[in-house]
Amino acid sequence: MRCTICNDNVKKAQLYRGDPGTEYEAKPLCPECYYDGDFSAVVMYGRDEEPKVISRTRNDTEGDFRVKWVSTDPWRGYYEIESDAYARVHQADSLHGHESQAMLKGFDSRIMELYDDRGIEYARALARSSNVFYGRYSLFVRKEQAAPGAVLVGAAKAEVDFDNPRWQRNIIFDEATLGEVAKLFPERGIQTDFDVVKLAKDYGEGLMDELDKRTKKQPKIAGREYVV
Repeated sequence: MRCTICNDNVKKAQLYRGDPGTEYEAKPLCPECYYDGDFSAVVMYGRDEEPKVISRTRNDTEGDFRVKWVSTDPWRGYYEIESDAYARVHQADSLHGHESQAMLKGFDSRIMELYDDRGIEYARALARSSNVFYGRYSLFVRKEQAAPGAVLVGAAKAEVDFDNPRWQRNIIFDEATLGEVAKLFPERGIQTDFDVVKLAKDYGEGLMDELDKRTKKQPKIAGREYVV
């Protein structure tokens, strides 16, 4: 039999099948293709230090979790992790090299302590995207524990100052650039990179005209200013 991915012949004794819920579910695979594919997401149950991999061929969670690809354009997108047994109580962007990583690590450590103290069964997941510097952190609890799980998320977020706008800066623009945009549009109360993105969306096709209006300088000739 041939491997569905690489088309190599596979002996019956070495034959694998894609795990349930994956792109290659039940398809014949060679050992290399079954194990070597890039992961779509990893899941950590409680304090278990061994991550459970979900890829196009494998699902080490035995069906507790699954992933789907969300396309943002023909070339880019991200994986969204889903579950029927667990409820998602929190989700956050994981930005490699950004200062918010330290805060997110603090949140992750604190929420585990709170959940362990109260016997809440939980899992943490990191899903991949087309951007190697960006992933999505998700926190899940058993569905029957969703209410207390969500309340404790609020407590942990408050302790690490999770909602501080500073964590949403220096992602697209540096501090100096963000400050200049805030001065240009003082009525918008711009504090984060996402405020700038929203500004552009709100103005739509009128953005260029508005920029011209706000940045227009009076022409100067021989040191004198002329009004036009």
